[in-house]
Amino acid sequence: MEIKVVPLAKEELKPKYESEENLGFGQIFTDRMLVSHYHEGWSDPIIQKYEPLVLDPAAICLQYGQSIFEGQKAYLSRSGSINLFRPNKNVERFKASAARMVMPSIDDNIYFEGLKELLRLEKDWIPSSIGSSLYIRPTMLGIDGRLGVQPSKKFLFYIILSPSGSFFPEGFKPVKIYVSDFWIRAAPGGTGFAKTGGNYGASLLVGEEATKKGCDQVLWLDAIHKKYVEEVGAMNIFFIIDDVIYTAPLQSGTILAGVTRESLIYMAKDLGYKVNEEALSIERIINCIKNKTLTECFGSGTAASIAPVGALTYKTEEYVIDNFEIGPISQTLYDKLIGIQYGLISDPYNWIVTIN
Repeated sequence: MEIKVVPLAKEELKPKYESEENLGFGQIFTDRMLVSHYHEGWSDPIIQKYEPLVLDPAAICLQYGQSIFEGQKAYLSRSGSINLFRPNKNVERFKASAARMVMPSIDDNIYFEGLKELLRLEKDWIPSSIGSSLYIRPTMLGIDGRLGVQPSKKFLFYIILSPSGSFFPEGFKPVKIYVSDFWIRAAPGGTGFAKTGGNYGASLLVGEEATKKGCDQVLWLDAIHKKYVEEVGAMNIFFIIDDVIYTAPLQSGTILAGVTRESLIYMAKDLGYKVNEEALSIERIINCIKNKTLTECFGSGTAASIAPVGALTYKTEEYVIDNFEIGPISQTLYDKLIGIQYGLISDPYNWIVTIN
């Protein structure tokens, strides 16, 4: 595999952000992007100028939603190297999403080696402050231009990079979550486990409802009973009841297999905490908040890292969790996760891939 790099003239380079304090999330993009095409096989990747895509108006991705994406981050370590956190897991999930959406499996070398070279070229864009990172967005689109509900035969794969701060403007502080008891995110047999655009497009309306109610995200219930908690729009969700950590199981295929979720489960068990992957009803959760046996709640995801949850809004009532404070287990897991990702502490699990 050859990685072609298209040189950029000095005048084509964008001005860097002035401050890391006001980066926001996903609003700024670097100078370059990686691109590869598929038609009976993948082409060698090209690193070129970040620029708009040219698509046929009848492209399958636009008409019928044949698109997938991933989300991962590059962290600048204290030693100055670039750290990737379990990138093999992102590739695995990208391939699983592709299979569900009838798309070709991405070549590992294009994804891994192309990404590494792209990061080396764009290293100066990586923020250095804790909590900030270079967000990585791999994407695949079905680009055949024709009408009729059928899979594309031609595909575009690309990776773009975005220097970003915290997913939530508040940073590592408790957020408010709105529980939707009418709308659903995913049903068994659907595409809930895949990172495909339609899953997120269907959530926009409820996200607007949550914002109007003063909440940051939506907590989805299961599609059949509308009773059991599944995941939050941008995160998996954890509840701590009587010192046991609970999170919804993946078996139904309606929940995204979060890389951070899996990592936290492993870390929590390693630290001696009991973890149950068990479906909890919203009624039980509310009752446990009321009787104070539910002492902590937090979301987890690549974008959000760990987000403490300070309150749930359900059926017009707001239920505050532990005085809207960050709990000790949430803090412990956050400190260890961030420490490993930024190279502040040793990585006992060999999760970090270093790029020099």
